[in-house]
Amino acid sequence: AAEEPASPHSFTGNVGLYSQYVFRGISQTNEKPALQGGFDLGHKSGFYAGTWASNVSWLSDGNPDVSASVEWDFYGGFKLPLPADFTADFGVLYYWYPGTYPSGYVKPHTTELYVGLAWKWLSAKYSYSVSDTFGFAESDGSDYWELNASYDVVDKVNDAIGKVTVFGHLGKQKFKNNGFYDYGDWKVGISTEVYGV
Repeated sequence: AAEEPASPHSFTGNVGLYSQYVFRGISQTNEKPALQGGFDLGHKSGFYAGTWASNVSWLSDGNPDVSASVEWDFYGGFKLPLPADFTADFGVLYYWYPGTYPSGYVKPHTTELYVGLAWKWLSAKYSYSVSDTFGFAESDGSDYWELNASYDVVDKVNDAIGKVTVFGHLGKQKFKNNGFYDYGDWKVGISTEVYGV
């Protein structure tokens, strides 16, 4: 019998338990564990959409009158393959923090537009906020630049240890009308798998 044609759609899910949730260099859980997970739907044309969530504590840590312990993200975009192994990425990302807030509190819900460019093991991304940004008043127009690298130095060590990857990150967050809080972040690391973990 003839094989059925491959579906143009892809659906994936992920879940993880982490020692803490760090976003743009800052712990969102006061250095306590985080449970995270999400789903992604893709199409061979390049369009994609997804959702992702994690527990957070930074809002109630900063103000005990705030009751918001979850970050729930929604995003969608389009990836465009380019010549010479380049890929462009255009999309929108909404950060939602459901909960209760005191009167007059600037809610942290944030909408960002982003554009990215990747080449093999290097990528760059620019995110631009079109709303108040993470609770800063009158901060629409804030932005975040980042440069990332992820390079496999070894494809497979042996039957127990899988590939070894080194990675690095540089980022710069700027807050419109709140420049005192601008900061940079960086990360370097190495990862591998041991018996699939």
